Amino acid sequence: MMRLTRFGRIEERKQRRKLLLAIVGSIALIVFLVVFGFKLLIEFSLLVEKLHGAPTPTQSVTQTIIQPPALDPLPVATKSSSLVVSGSGQAGLTAIVYVNDQESKDIPVTKSGMFATKITNLKDGTNSISAKLMDTKGNISDLSNVVSVEIKQKQPTLTITSPNDNASILGDNNNVTISGTTDDNTTVTVNGHVIVINSDNSFSYQLPLSTGQTKLTIIATDDAGNTTTVERNVTYQH
Repeated sequence: MMRLTRFGRIEERKQRRKLLLAIVGSIALIVFLVVFGFKLLIEFSLLVEKLHGAPTPTQSVTQTIIQPPALDPLPVATKSSSLVVSGSGQAGLTAIVYVNDQESKDIPVTKSGMFATKITNLKDGTNSISAKLMDTKGNISDLSNVVSVEIKQKQPTLTITSPNDNASILGDNNNVTISGTTDDNTTVTVNGHVIVINSDNSFSYQLPLSTGQTKLTIIATDDAGNTTTVERNVTYQH
C-alpha cells in the first residue's frame, strides 16, 4: 500500500511537470506570435500579392501628369462652316481636338509646342471646341479651355421704313431720314456712314442731300460677316 502511494506521488509530480511545461510552452508560443506573428503575416500577405502580380509597397508606381493644352481664341461668329483651330501644348505629344464634345481630330504637337488643324464639321449655331493631350503610352491630360464660335450663314434682316424709293424732298431742309429695323449684333451703314442701332434694333439717321438725285446704299452686316443691302433713290430740289 505504501509502495503504491509512493508510486502515485511520483506519477503526480510527473503530471505536474508536464502541465507546467505545457503552460510555459503556451506562454512562449503566445509571446512568439505577438512579437513575430504580425511580421510573418505581413510577409505572407505580400508574397500572395506578388504572386498575383500586385505591386508591393517597395515598388514605386509612377503616374505621368500631362498639363492640358491651351486653345487660341476664336471669332465670336463666322459665316464659314469651317475654321482653323490652333493652340499650344507639350512638344512631341498628340493633341485631340473635340467639337461639341465629340472627338474630331488627332494632330501632333510640333517641336515649338504649337498645333493647328482645320475643322469642317461645324453646325449652324453655337459650337464648343476643346482639346486634350496624349503621350505615346496613352496617358491623357485634363481638358483644355473651351472656346465657342457661332456659325451664321443666314443674311441679317434689314427693313427700311423711310424713305420710299424714288422719293422727292423739296424746300430748304435737304436732310433725308433713313429709318428701319435690323437684327441683334448687326451694324448698319448708309453710304458708308455707321448709324446708331437702338436697343430695340430700330434706327433713324438723317443724311444731308445735294441737289438732284442721290442713291442711298444701306447695308446691314452681322457679326459673322453676312450682309443685306437695300438701295433707295431720292431727289432733292431746293
